[in-house]
Amino acid sequence: MVLTLAGCAGSSKPSPAPGALLEPSSSPLSEKARQEQRQAVFEMRNDTLDQLFKLRPAARAEIAQAAGYGVFEVNGLNAILAEAHGRGVVFDRASGGRPTYMQMTRTALDAGETLQPYWQILVFNDPQRLSEFIAAGVSSDPASDSSIKVYRLNRQGIAVRADEDARYNRCPYLN
Repeated sequence: MVLTLAGCAGSSKPSPAPGALLEPSSSPLSEKARQEQRQAVFEMRNDTLDQLFKLRPAARAEIAQAAGYGVFEVNGLNAILAEAHGRGVVFDRASGGRPTYMQMTRTALDAGETLQPYWQILVFNDPQRLSEFIAAGVSSDPASDSSIKVYRLNRQGIAVRADEDARYNRCPYLN
């Protein structure tokens, strides 16, 4: 399950404030590129959930009963900025399962730290907290919130943990 990052995660342009939306005409991506990026995120989501359900079958019921969930891929390291970049998608059952495309930045990497690709699944049990996450993102450890369960997958398996230094916000180019 190796995917490359592009679109939001690979953009060198400064990101707008969390929750800010750009007009479609100001997007650096063509409509075809936007559709390709969305498709790549959905494929990553499907592959990640398939792997999670193989490793932890009970997670299928957790997600089915949750207010919503998000799936993120973290696969890129910007050595100059010492940041890891990722992208993902969040689904809110109250909105009929409409996807919200998001980006994730992990900061405060330790000197010399090697970042291996990993995938993160956030399971939201509180609809209000999910709405807040979609609207404004979060700039802290989602696992510190008891209403969010976090799974982290890597090539070796699964862990229930998150990144304490991650920032999540809406992807202005794919929504």
